[in-house]
Amino acid sequence: MTDTPKPIGYWFKHIDKTLEENFAALLATEGLLRRHWQIMHTLSGGALDASGLDVALSPFLNAQDPTAAPYVGTLLDRGWVVRDAAGTYALTVEGIGAHAKLLERIGIQRTAATEGLSADDYRTLLDLLKRVSANVDAFALTLR
Repeated sequence: MTDTPKPIGYWFKHIDKTLEENFAALLATEGLLRRHWQIMHTLSGGALDASGLDVALSPFLNAQDPTAAPYVGTLLDRGWVVRDAAGTYALTVEGIGAHAKLLERIGIQRTAATEGLSADDYRTLLDLLKRVSANVDAFALTLR
């Protein structure tokens, strides 16, 4: 009896779920959530006010989570982010160090996810996923 291969949707869901769980577990070791990381990573590119931070994080915000403001407080309390008199947020020296430490650990996790793939394999995988994504998007248009 041969095993029936699992369909592509199974693998997409499995990979997405496991990547999300692993990332959440990594952040939880520091008492952080994804939104804290997104704020830190965004601010690593330069200081922003609350509005600019919300614009930068807008792809991740929604009706239940419409602003980054509640998450900034945790980072302020830790001394990883500072807010100046003009309302601009920036990473502190401690925040820069914490970001670098997390970025290194995230890099290790990302490398582990592609263990055994050559650079060419990885480029091919990304190309194939882009094509599948475009196909799914195009098909979705036919259903509307």
